[in-house]
Amino acid sequence: MSTPTPDQCNALAVELEKVFAGKASLAALLDSPGLHSDALSSCFHGLQHYLADDDIRTKDVWYREMQEKEFRLLIHLLRSGANPRQISRIDFLSPTSEPDRQ
Repeated sequence: MSTPTPDQCNALAVELEKVFAGKASLAALLDSPGLHSDALSSCFHGLQHYLADDDIRTKDVWYREMQEKEFRLLIHLLRSGANPRQISRIDFLSPTSEPDRQ
């Protein structure tokens, strides 16, 4: 996996902020070949999980809050120039920085 450039990371962070605000579609972002970059490749798998889990977020408040926190963390990592390994740790299946759900 190549290291994404700061411009790629910032561009993806901007697009993800639009998705998080409900102003853009994550499905469209993931399907847009013009937006594919090393930054998107670093977190593509996790974003696919987020996209697929809409029904779970609707039913499970804890899960929704966890995924929203992970989404904000991903945007922060992209903006701060994190390396691809750090970015790819966000899988949206469990909290990256919190203990397991009790």
